[in-house]
Amino acid sequence: MSNSINKLQAAVTKALASAKAYGEAVALAVKAAEGMPRDAVRVAIMPTIGEFYSVPLVEGSGKAEGSKVFDNEAKSYEAARKALQRLLKDILGTESNGHQEELEIPEEILKAAERLAKLCNEYKGARKLASTAVAQAFAK
Repeated sequence: MSNSINKLQAAVTKALASAKAYGEAVALAVKAAEGMPRDAVRVAIMPTIGEFYSVPLVEGSGKAEGSKVFDNEAKSYEAARKALQRLLKDILGTESNGHQEELEIPEEILKAAERLAKLCNEYKGARKLASTAVAQAFAK
């Protein structure tokens, strides 16, 4: 038991050190990316992420035509894609490069959203349930 506790504590210490290093590196990246458009940051960090996860960049198609994207056939594609999303969010904050636009929400939509929130609050994971329900509604 004592050996397990020591291993657990060592693993937690290592995780905390990694989290601290990540935070420090992101702080440097935030300064470096200051004033850069989101797409420029994305283009700049994709090769590094692709190299780290051994996911090559390929020419995009469809709406990504004319840009480089991760090769979705690569073994670690999902890990690279999630790392890109996480890093962009951590570096830039919001979708619009740190400045969230005020969006005027029509009264009808606001009332529907409030009703959906009230219904979902009765279930575990209410936010995820609500966002999944909205995404599925748009997919129809």
